[in-house]
Amino acid sequence: MTDATAALEISQRPTAAKHLHEALKDLSQRPEPDMPGAAYHAMGSLECVARDLTGDPKATLGDILKRYPDLLPKPLDEALSKVWGYASNAARHVVEGREISRDEAELLVGLSAAVSTYLARKPNS
Repeated sequence: MTDATAALEISQRPTAAKHLHEALKDLSQRPEPDMPGAAYHAMGSLECVARDLTGDPKATLGDILKRYPDLLPKPLDEALSKVWGYASNAARHVVEGREISRDEAELLVGLSAAVSTYLARKPNS
């Protein structure tokens, strides 16, 4: 997580760094962590980096993954597209009686941090 925040700050992406930090705060919130908030901010951070890297400021991460097939190695792009879909359903499209678990939220935050770091360190990013 420290590497991800540093990579985002070095690549001059303070908004993405802020959202990643918010995701960590949501996981650490007491007495009740905000699991949907953690997923929302983590994926928002990743989407922010992808938008900035591609110069496509209004596209969703799902759209970016379709439009820019060389952004990630194959088949990781497809895997991330599925992660995006899961996060969207779990954190944005709330269903009564279904709550994202801590393990799921932590997984989304970790994946987002790892992919954000990868993208921020890409040449010409």
